[in-house]
Amino acid sequence: MSRGAGGAIFYWLVLPLMTVLNLALAFLLLSKLGPSGWQGWMELGAGVFCCLVAGWLAASAWSKSYWGAAMNYQVVRWRRMTDVIFRWLEEAPVSPEAVRRLQGSLNDVITEDLSLRRVTVED
Repeated sequence: MSRGAGGAIFYWLVLPLMTVLNLALAFLLLSKLGPSGWQGWMELGAGVFCCLVAGWLAASAWSKSYWGAAMNYQVVRWRRMTDVIFRWLEEAPVSPEAVRRLQGSLNDVITEDLSLRRVTVED
């Protein structure tokens, strides 16, 4: 099983199952409410905590699903745009001098990024 399939099983099967189980535990605890004394208030606190955890799990699953789809959409769109740009560049006549300037600019950017990375790693 690949890493992606394991993640899909976790987010589509295990996480919802854990959320439902947590909600069931919360409802069980809260149904036996009757906080008289410190034990009753501890049961109420445990029920609220279970509801909080279930909501947190549900929100994390929704967030992963939503942002995963949004990022996938952006990646697909950018790949299509770069394909169009590179196809256009392959057909456009470019002088050797322009290619050398482009290579020099790219080398400058890479050198600058590497020097910035060294500075942040050393700090």
